[in-house]
Amino acid sequence: MSSKRKRRVEQVHRRFAGVVAYAVVLVMVLGLATALLVRAFRPPVLTPLAGNVIDIAANMGGFDKPEIRLQAGEPVTLRLTSLDNQHHTDGGGQHQWAVDELGVNIIAQPLSSNSVTFTPEKPGEYTFYCDICCGGRANPTMNGKLIVEA
Repeated sequence: MSSKRKRRVEQVHRRFAGVVAYAVVLVMVLGLATALLVRAFRPPVLTPLAGNVIDIAANMGGFDKPEIRLQAGEPVTLRLTSLDNQHHTDGGGQHQWAVDELGVNIIAQPLSSNSVTFTPEKPGEYTFYCDICCGGRANPTMNGKLIVEA
């Protein structure tokens, strides 16, 4: 084989090796990105709680329950779950559930849950809200009605 041909074959082999290396790196980067995205957007798994439990999910679109009914004098555990991840620029994925008149204020971290147990004593209609993100109380999807019945 002539030296010209040998050099040409070597060039082709080097170019092919470079293309293969590039393809391997690209597949690895895409695989890692996919794994991270799947993990970042996976909703949290909720473990069952005993007793009178109300599960509320919140995301940038608001609360999943705009109205909640409770009985006065009965303890209730409220579990707030943030479905947003930490990459949100408004509030960092945290969500709040607060009722000023009842002294209840909990915050769920991104893709996590937090719970509080309280006993509403006085019947009435109260407003719950999230004031951390998404326009706060002014946003109609980030507040709702808590009705305590006698």
